[in-house]
Amino acid sequence: MDLDFKGFLKVPTKKNDVEHHMEDDALVINCLDCGLMPVPGSKECLRCMVDRMSVSGGAVRIILRAGKDLEISGRSGQVIRSISSLKRGSIPVREPERRCRNCNMSKSAVLDRVWESFPDAGFSAARSMIDSEGSDEGCGRCIRSTQRALEQLESDLESIRSGMVGGVRCHPKLHHSRSPT
Repeated sequence: MDLDFKGFLKVPTKKNDVEHHMEDDALVINCLDCGLMPVPGSKECLRCMVDRMSVSGGAVRIILRAGKDLEISGRSGQVIRSISSLKRGSIPVREPERRCRNCNMSKSAVLDRVWESFPDAGFSAARSMIDSEGSDEGCGRCIRSTQRALEQLESDLESIRSGMVGGVRCHPKLHHSRSPT
């Protein structure tokens, strides 16, 4: 009995229902689900690639599948991996305490604001969500932690951006369909 392990790895996403899955060392994104023409340097494609990789984990290459495949690798792939890793690291591992779940100053709410506006990175909008006064010492600790996380994320994204010369580059990769043997 043959099991199709690659089929198990297919991960449908909530945003725009764009299917993506891993094939060997590549993250394959089905751009036909999106409705836009894949332009790897565009804000929409960059956001999509970062979102998908932050869910699926690091990949050496990214393949945008839309009739003719586009492959992103090398320095550009490394930049996307780094940003995806930052995003994955900024998402809380555990649920916040009950009273913090609905707080618009919680770390997850503030960092969600940054990622919602990515790649524009709305740090000023995220900062405006934080009131430096907390209702108690627990809130104060959380606010200070959120401010530090926001500063670190901004610094890390800026260092990645400053190292990225010329934006995302890609080269076409012909999609070869396998013929049945």
